[in-house]
Amino acid sequence: MDYSLLFVDDDSEICEVARAFLEKTGPFKVTTSDTVKKSQRLLKKNHYDAIISDYDMPVTDGISFLKSLRSKGNKIPFVILTGKGNDQVVIDALNSGADLYFVKTDSPKDLFYHVSEKLVPLIKSRQAEIIFHEIFTQSPIAIELYNSDGKLLQVNTASLDLFGIIDPKEISLFDLYKDPNVPEQMLKQLRRGERIEYTTTFDFDLVKQHHLYKTTKSGTIFIQVQITPISLSYPDITGGYLVQIQDLTDQKRSEDALKSSEARYRSIFSNSHSVMLIINPENGAILDANPAACSYYGYTHDELTHMEIMQINCLTRDEIFQEMERARKEERNFFYFQHRLASGEIRDVEVHSGPIVLDSRQVLYSIIHDITDKKRIEEALVTANKKLNMLSSITRHDILNVLTALTGYLEFAATETSMEETRMFIQKAQTAARSIRHHIEFTRDYQDLGSKEPVWHDIRVVLKNSSMLINTKSVSIEFDTHSRLLVLADPLLVKVIYNLMENAIRHGGHVTKISSYWKKTPDNTVQWIIEDDGVGISPTMKKHIFSREVGKNTGLGLFLAREILAITGITIEETGIEGRGAQFTMTIPEGKYRIE
Repeated sequence: MDYSLLFVDDDSEICEVARAFLEKTGPFKVTTSDTVKKSQRLLKKNHYDAIISDYDMPVTDGISFLKSLRSKGNKIPFVILTGKGNDQVVIDALNSGADLYFVKTDSPKDLFYHVSEKLVPLIKSRQAEIIFHEIFTQSPIAIELYNSDGKLLQVNTASLDLFGIIDPKEISLFDLYKDPNVPEQMLKQLRRGERIEYTTTFDFDLVKQHHLYKTTKSGTIFIQVQITPISLSYPDITGGYLVQIQDLTDQKRSEDALKSSEARYRSIFSNSHSVMLIINPENGAILDANPAACSYYGYTHDELTHMEIMQINCLTRDEIFQEMERARKEERNFFYFQHRLASGEIRDVEVHSGPIVLDSRQVLYSIIHDITDKKRIEEALVTANKKLNMLSSITRHDILNVLTALTGYLEFAATETSMEETRMFIQKAQTAARSIRHHIEFTRDYQDLGSKEPVWHDIRVVLKNSSMLINTKSVSIEFDTHSRLLVLADPLLVKVIYNLMENAIRHGGHVTKISSYWKKTPDNTVQWIIEDDGVGISPTMKKHIFSREVGKNTGLGLFLAREILAITGITIEETGIEGRGAQFTMTIPEGKYRIE
């Protein structure tokens, strides 16, 4: 790095010699000038790191040039060259603000070698001084300088503004060690010569109470303070203190507001009864789960936060990522899914999901509501309406047919003259009337179908309750006692099982045993089997046992049994072998059973 010098001398030969020697002996680039007036013009156009000027020049001498610069606040390093023995000139130069002076010698080489040797440190020192001064005055951080006794020497504008001080004289020689806003522990460390740094609340009312200085401010601010002991001579001796203070009030308020917001969010997240998950949309990882989610899914918090949403959502992995992308881009924020619980149970859920920023990354915040019961009610109502519509159509058709026959028999009876024929038609009319009664009674049995929400049934309890409704003293009821199967079905399930048991005893011949057991299939359905050791059902009869007209002596009949099971998607078929007993297999779809 070259330093830019302005060399001023009215002798052009000396100027050329100075340029040559200085540029050769030091890191300088030299501009020469033969008059002060020319030099002043150059200074207005160019930057120079230092000026070397001869004292004895016509019109304006070097000291007058120096005084002119210093009167304008120009602190550029200034070197005066004088003739031999001119001590008064040296004294005037130093008094006028000269930084260095050199007596001209007969050897230009020696002179400019010494100038170069002294000038470089001077320039560096002056530049550092100027930089520090600019930092001190322009810095937005409050800066204070104290002497070794802790007395205030100097403050910058930022410090005056921070503490609401209009007149700097108000805090002249302010005692650092008597400031009640500095914690006592910090002062002890400072006395030991330690550098201290702390944050604290600064109370302006305390300043006013102790009459420390006049301030335009009141109340409190939050500040960060750094106090550094300065060594001016020996390293172990404190020569003063550099204090730097930053106003963190706005930052503190923002942090407090953020902490308050985070606390409110955490409180809402943790205490909400709604199931909430935070999911990484990039890989589906569950980042956080509230207690309601842990309770709902049946996992601990640690287990859930080591899982992916793919282990819960029943969609395929690709489908899940497609839905997460829609949520991330806010194309959709409302979804319907099926979620699998830790027990294996499948639940219908509606999910409200959208992007939020957490720890500088975008995640999905999801609120999950279980709508399984709602869907069951809706499905049950749809099923019940379908069943009732079908019943209405079938019953209306059957009753109209029988009513037509009844009307015909009565008309024939009214027109016949023979008492015997009249009696015959009346008997047929009575039979038709009984048929109409049968159809009406059938609707009475049917009216409760699908009218109530499906519930979970323990099949062992169902078997026990059903067996209590019929005479099973001579028949043993056997069922699995090692595990517990729960089935989601219409509340009339107990009547279905009652019907199967009564049919076994009524039509099975010498039945001695009715067994109930279940098995899980590879397609995740469960087959619940009820069988007896009676005569069984012939292949021809199997085709008709679930028809509406079969089973009139059993109340509901197998037709209604099938309709009751169908409400929750359960199918039933007769799978026994004639001569070995009847066997009814009920297939229960996934999500409609629990194994405990």
